[in-house]
Amino acid sequence: MSLSLNCSDDIIKNEETNFADMVYNFDWSTTCLGPMDSWDTTLKTATNLCLKSAFPTCLHIGPPDWILIYNKAFQPILKAKHPFALGKPSIVVWPEVYDLLDQFEYVKATGKGLFRKDRYIELTRDGYTEETYFDYTFSPILRPDGTLCGIFTLSQETTPRILNARRLKVLSEFGHRISEIKSLESACHIMAKVLNNNVDIPYALIYFVEHKSNSDSESLIARLVSTTFDEDGKKGRNIPDNLPNTPEIIYLAKDSVQNNDTYIELKREAATYSFIKCDSWPIHLVIKEGKHVKVLLKDESQAVLLQTKISLYGDRFLTAVLVCGVNRLRTLDEQYMEFLRLVTDQMNTYLLHGKTIEEENKRSKVLADLNYQKVSFFQGISHELKTPLTLMLSPLDDVINVCSQNAPIMSYLQTIRRNARRLLKLINTLLQFSNIESNQLEANFRETNISEFTRELVSDFKNMAKTLGLDYNIDIPYSEEFNQIMGDKIYLDHDMYETIVFNLCSNALKHTWNGCITIRLYLGYKDNKKMVVLDVSDTGVGIPETALPNIFQRFYRVESQGSRSHEGTGIGLALVKELVACHGGIITVTSKVNHGTTFKCWFPIGCEHLSTNQIHFNNVENSIENSRELYSNRQLYLEESSQWIKNSISETQCEIINKADLNMNHDNNKKMLTEDDDHDENKKYQVLIVDDNNNMRDYLADLLREFEIHRACDGRDALRVLEKLKKLPDLILSDIKMPNMNGYELLDELRSNAKTQLIPVILLSAKAGEDSKIKGLDKGADDFLIKPFSARELITRIRTNIKLSIFRRKILFQQYKEEKTKQLLLSISSKILSKSNLNETLLYIIKEIKHTIPCEKIFIISNDRSESKNNKIVVSYEDSENITSITNPFMEISDNNKNEESQTFIKSQEYLNNNSGIDIYMDIYCDKVCKNISVLSAELRLNNEIWGWIKVLRSQNSIWFDSEIELLQQISNQISLAITCAKLSEENAEKKIQIKAAEFANHAKSQILANTSHELRTPLGAIVGILSSFDGTNLTADQKNMINIMGHASDIVLSTVNDILDAAKLEAQKITLMNRTFDLLELFENIIEKFGKKAGDKKKIELIINCDVDQLPRYVKSDPERLKQVLSHLLSNSVKFTDKGEILLTISMQSHEIDENGENPSYNKIVKNGNLLIELYDTGIGMDPKYVQHAWESFSQGDMSMTKKQDGTGLGLSICKSLVEINGGEIKVESRLGKGTKFWFTWNVEFLSITSSLRETQFDEIIGYSIRQKRILIIHPVENVRNAMLKYLKRTEKVDAFDTFDNSIKNAYDMAFISLYEDNEEEVLKAALDLRRLEMNNNNNNNLVIIFIVFPNDDGNKLAKKLITKIGGATSILYTPITLKKLANQFIYIEKNSAINKNDVSQYINKNNNEIILKQAADSKLHKAENVDQDVDSCNSNDSNDSECRTRNVINNMCNLSMDDNSPSLEDSLISEFQNLTIQQSVQQIVKKQLN
Repeated sequence: MSLSLNCSDDIIKNEETNFADMVYNFDWSTTCLGPMDSWDTTLKTATNLCLKSAFPTCLHIGPPDWILIYNKAFQPILKAKHPFALGKPSIVVWPEVYDLLDQFEYVKATGKGLFRKDRYIELTRDGYTEETYFDYTFSPILRPDGTLCGIFTLSQETTPRILNARRLKVLSEFGHRISEIKSLESACHIMAKVLNNNVDIPYALIYFVEHKSNSDSESLIARLVSTTFDEDGKKGRNIPDNLPNTPEIIYLAKDSVQNNDTYIELKREAATYSFIKCDSWPIHLVIKEGKHVKVLLKDESQAVLLQTKISLYGDRFLTAVLVCGVNRLRTLDEQYMEFLRLVTDQMNTYLLHGKTIEEENKRSKVLADLNYQKVSFFQGISHELKTPLTLMLSPLDDVINVCSQNAPIMSYLQTIRRNARRLLKLINTLLQFSNIESNQLEANFRETNISEFTRELVSDFKNMAKTLGLDYNIDIPYSEEFNQIMGDKIYLDHDMYETIVFNLCSNALKHTWNGCITIRLYLGYKDNKKMVVLDVSDTGVGIPETALPNIFQRFYRVESQGSRSHEGTGIGLALVKELVACHGGIITVTSKVNHGTTFKCWFPIGCEHLSTNQIHFNNVENSIENSRELYSNRQLYLEESSQWIKNSISETQCEIINKADLNMNHDNNKKMLTEDDDHDENKKYQVLIVDDNNNMRDYLADLLREFEIHRACDGRDALRVLEKLKKLPDLILSDIKMPNMNGYELLDELRSNAKTQLIPVILLSAKAGEDSKIKGLDKGADDFLIKPFSARELITRIRTNIKLSIFRRKILFQQYKEEKTKQLLLSISSKILSKSNLNETLLYIIKEIKHTIPCEKIFIISNDRSESKNNKIVVSYEDSENITSITNPFMEISDNNKNEESQTFIKSQEYLNNNSGIDIYMDIYCDKVCKNISVLSAELRLNNEIWGWIKVLRSQNSIWFDSEIELLQQISNQISLAITCAKLSEENAEKKIQIKAAEFANHAKSQILANTSHELRTPLGAIVGILSSFDGTNLTADQKNMINIMGHASDIVLSTVNDILDAAKLEAQKITLMNRTFDLLELFENIIEKFGKKAGDKKKIELIINCDVDQLPRYVKSDPERLKQVLSHLLSNSVKFTDKGEILLTISMQSHEIDENGENPSYNKIVKNGNLLIELYDTGIGMDPKYVQHAWESFSQGDMSMTKKQDGTGLGLSICKSLVEINGGEIKVESRLGKGTKFWFTWNVEFLSITSSLRETQFDEIIGYSIRQKRILIIHPVENVRNAMLKYLKRTEKVDAFDTFDNSIKNAYDMAFISLYEDNEEEVLKAALDLRRLEMNNNNNNNLVIIFIVFPNDDGNKLAKKLITKIGGATSILYTPITLKKLANQFIYIEKNSAINKNDVSQYINKNNNEIILKQAADSKLHKAENVDQDVDSCNSNDSNDSECRTRNVINNMCNLSMDDNSPSLEDSLISEFQNLTIQQSVQQIVKKQLN
């Protein structure tokens, strides 16, 4: 960041320097000032100060010309006048500043400075006259003598600040005037008013274009809505002539064809702007392109067309195009366009607000019209209904009066009169409310004795409350006492007050089920005014708190579940509020659900609040005029309330109604079930009528006389009736709108219960809408009727639905029986699978049969005969209760067709002929019950033999249904299965006992073997100790052979004992790995050497170790003994079961984790955690794939015909698997008979490796530099042997490896490794002689060394010695298996032999045939190792009579590392390795001395 700033500063300094150079190099001699050298000091100082200033500065020098000099910062003020202005007179540079010279003369005359702030100046500095604002100061420059030589000017342009403030003021004005908007057009007019006389927008025009979302712009019309040229209150617009054609309506299709668009570019200092020149406003172009368009007018002035779009309705949109004039004194730059876009955004806000206002006005107007139409409708319909009602009620009363009270038609006439009066009451209420709404209600307020009048009104409800079981308390003081307390008169409209009292009292009775209703009249104060309070309280269901704010709204209803009736229009309380308001009072309500409600009406005292024309000043009038109308309010309200008395007989509000529990017990099932032998053919169907209107219930009950009728007043009452009925009804006829529980809720309850879900339900509703019918049918109603309905249609629908219901129940009952059978069979199967006792299972089955098939007794007998020669009864069951049939949730099925009933069972033997194993005896004597009975019997089979029978007994000559026979046959099959399972369970139990005994014996065997192994170790230890004492003693060959045999046998026994002990410990999980640090390479070489002798001695098997020494760690931390044990078992198996071929041991590293730490770069230590992948492949006999999965089991062996010749315990692989898994690895095997076996396993290690330099040093010491320079030949038929040797010799410059002798003898070599067998002796001899011949031809000075690779046995040794005597020269023997250590010994011997030859010591022959023992310290590895004897025979012989020369190399460790826990760590000991690298030199000196 600092670099960029520095670079920027440098650029600025360079620009300022260049500008100053331009001023200094200007030819001032052409001006009145003369050359700059002639200027006086004051002027030069002022010039330097001006040029160095960072503020815009200029000098006006040399009056009267006032030559202009300015700095780099003043250049933006000049714009295009630079560099012309430099050295020019000021009046030439600024000719548009008319008073510039006057200001100069003022400074000159007064000698004082001058300051101007935000001075407005019109400048022509960019090709046009520009509006600018400046802050500047003129300061005199005085010579030492006091005369003025110039003016020093500091100036700053403030035009952007002035413009921003001015434009922000316009935008703020938009926000202030948004509240004046009334419509879309008014929004445009206000926009025009705000923009009127605006400097930045000299004029504005707004066009509206209405269109669809994807309509073509050419088919649209643009309408001029408002302009800044409009005059308030005047028509027409004074549009200037310089503007394009501006019609009121523009047809965009026509305009787009006529408008020839020409684009003109205007260049300014900052940018170049493109304008369109046209004859009319290109509104079509704005709509089409959807962006602003710049226009150049005739008088070269400019304008911009911008658009904004709002949605109107549906897919209609309104696009408003705003035409804005551009200030002639400003460039239409980006800041100017941003201001115009903000104005367009404000127009969008105005239009959205105008649209919202218009929509609200439309909605308000629609609501007002609807309200007016509704009031008019109420008034009209009320008047129209009163006439026919009058014509109905008057004759009806006459008919009732003349008709006998006992006449059958009387009940119908009374029902008609009651409902006609209810309709009249509703009409009166609607008419009264509509009069209030239209202000047409005529009020007649009279002085009233309110105490007496109220008492008289509320007393009419006292008897009714008592009948309903309610306490009715009237707490109204006597008139004299109350009037005295009131102290003034009160004026009431009696009709209105009567409506108020009746409404409140009727509501209290309607919503109160227990408790009391209290009416009080007392004086209270509201807003410091004394008022009369009418208080009506109840202890009813209450009103929810959320409903209280809306309780006095018209048509608002609270659907109270605890009301006596849901009848009503929802305008009662709204009417009460209006009537109380007509008295100048208010009404309040307080309520709590399930605690009651209190209404308080506050009536003002006196008449000041009333209109004088509505007050009648006369005597107090309290009497209730009952003769004014045919029926008074009192009669109508009391008659409606009396209907609730009939509905309250079975209802009490204190009852806690929970959800009806319709789950039936066993006894209820008996009432509702299938066959009824005593069924009466003429028995009526039962119908339950549910309706809250008593008249409707009575009418329906009378109409449906052919049915047995039950009644309920609401949904809850219907559920109670259903619980009490002995037999459920055949159909339910229910109203929808009811208190407590409506018809929909009742339907949900019925359909959610198994007992009642099949009862057909017909719903009745006064709602004629399709939605109500769909809702009812969707909830599960069988039919839906709309009131009023036809009586014949209703009866027909009821009959049809009952018949359909019976038919459905028959089908469902049959399905139920089948499902019941399935469930029974499933429960029996579950019982069988639960492995219970057989007798317990059989008893469970016959109990289930007893509950399913009606019978007296049931038992199972076996086919085994007892001593009395009778079949044995296995289980039997006889219940004291006679369960007659299958219980089900369906209704009783009545069907009197005897032919159909006879088809449900069989009497013939036809069914038995098709169902073997089933027998029926209609009348047979049974000694088990000592009487004649009817028997149904089924066979029970076990293994296709009859095991027994299941027998079901009934009274004699009883009929057996086909369903019962089928069921018993299915159950008999299940019982047969249960018997079979029981037998199998017994057999399995016996097998488990045998398995447990075998496991116990196996455990005992393992324990005995472990104990025996412990006991064997003691004598074996003594034997091994005694045998070791014979080492070094003089024994005959036979004695040594016997000692070897005994040692080998003891080793085998000890190995077997150890395996048994390890197996026992592994089984007891008592083996843990003992991790310690060891040399990994040494472990592998020792183990391969150990088994190499076994593999090559007799079987002549190639045992190969294949590893990359550089990729393996040298020192690792793990349990070497257990790793050696695993390898020993696997190699032992491979050697044991391989007769020919090869055994390949491959070692590699898998993934590892590294943790590096160390300060010394030469001795840093690297700790790695990883795992070794060890693969062992042989060409042996292989294993049967069936045996492979059992190979890891203890004491497991393959085909004994193959393995019986080999010793072993069968524990080796089991121990290997356990040890590998304890280490955290895994072991696998692949094998095929005759194709060999491959084992591989992973072994986790933590290894410590020296640095790469140390590893390379160690490898280089093994294979020295001189060896790496030699040419080496390898001839061996086994590819894996060649590959292993090539890995060891990979740093040698030239190594050739061949499998045959044909193509190998072409070049001369320094060293040749040749495999020697009995069958290739002649080939080897020929190849060796050819190599010698090539050596002599190439004058190699007899440096060729031939090394024979032979098996470590006497045959191989003799064969090699035989060839050595024939070949001559430098030769050696290398015994298999080939390891890095053996190669190292060979190379050390060759190196030393070569050094001796250089000292002219040509041969070392012991003519006395004495054996020379050469002790070489050849191995410089840093570990503690056992002494390993390696025979390396070498002879340099010039004739065949020379005796053999045997050299035995005894490899001793020259450096030992302690592995004890208390000794210094291996890591610290490694540091001394470099100090011990001189061991090789010491070895060379020892060899030389011994050879000399």
